Amino acid sequence: MSWIDNPDKSWREYGELDPYFGVLTEERFRKANLTTEALEGFFASGEAHVTAISAMLHDQVAPSLQMSEALDFGCGVGRIVIPFASRFAKVTGIDISESYRVEALKNCRDRGIDNVQFLETLSPLLEAGARFDLVHSSIVFNHIPWVRGKGIIIQMFELLRPGGAMAVQVMISCGETTVRRAGRWIRRNFLPANWLVNIVRGRSAFEPLMQGNPYPLEELLPLLKAAGAGTFYIKLDTTDAGEVFAMLFCTKASA
Repeated sequence: MSWIDNPDKSWREYGELDPYFGVLTEERFRKANLTTEALEGFFASGEAHVTAISAMLHDQVAPSLQMSEALDFGCGVGRIVIPFASRFAKVTGIDISESYRVEALKNCRDRGIDNVQFLETLSPLLEAGARFDLVHSSIVFNHIPWVRGKGIIIQMFELLRPGGAMAVQVMISCGETTVRRAGRWIRRNFLPANWLVNIVRGRSAFEPLMQGNPYPLEELLPLLKAAGAGTFYIKLDTTDAGEVFAMLFCTKASA
């Protein structure tokens, strides 16, 4: 048994145990608290997000963006895929958790949505030479270490067709003191410490750890530029906990 946290394993566990809370960490979205009203609020937040990024894409980055195919990386239960499906002819959701993909497909079918597909990884799309008008990811890469996540972001960019746009959110600051940062490192690298923190917080001891991984924009932007990205636009948001997120928009040069 490994004592080091595996974020892929943690995400799969959230998909099995508490899928909606795993996406939006508010107590009302825990399985035990999930009411019809809470579910409506959950999916309304996805619609609001897509409306906001659509406006930013149109106003700041790609006013003539085609609306044929979109991709959502880390799609969870379909919070973003569902509003994308009313705007694009075809939508692909990517999630490493089979439980999340099954729930996302159910949520789409319940709404009569049939222009979606769900895959475990980007690999089949890359191998098939698939291309998208928009590739998107939100509240996902903060759970993936930078050393791995940067490669995934570049792969997402490769999947854009010329003239397409990327909208990807990354955390750029955890807003933590040195002591809190050390505590997070210990919890990631010695899971019993995370179990103890869970107990102190009144949670199940084995509730999966949600990693918080910052991404250095001063390294990510040159990587994207080297891959052919342009027309950058960045929107910053700060959480109540002091975390700073950047919603990064960019385009792929037309052929």
